[in-house]
Amino acid sequence: MKNKRTTREEKVAQKLIELVNDFTLDLDTVGRYVAEQSHSVLYNRLDTVLDSAQYEKEKLYEQAERNTFRD
Repeated sequence: MKNKRTTREEKVAQKLIELVNDFTLDLDTVGRYVAEQSHSVLYNRLDTVLDSAQYEKEKLYEQAERNTFRD
């Protein structure tokens, strides 16, 4: 069996998940710091990531729903 190599994108996604999954973290404050310390390009790129995640999650929910009705 071939070993699947982890892409840079997967590594970044895993790191983002790890960082944001800390429930002691104040995400509103993090957002304020992002706004204060970065250019709008970064904000737009983060927005793109979140839009993509939402789209993919909705596809997964729809697929799971279709599979539930088949059973």
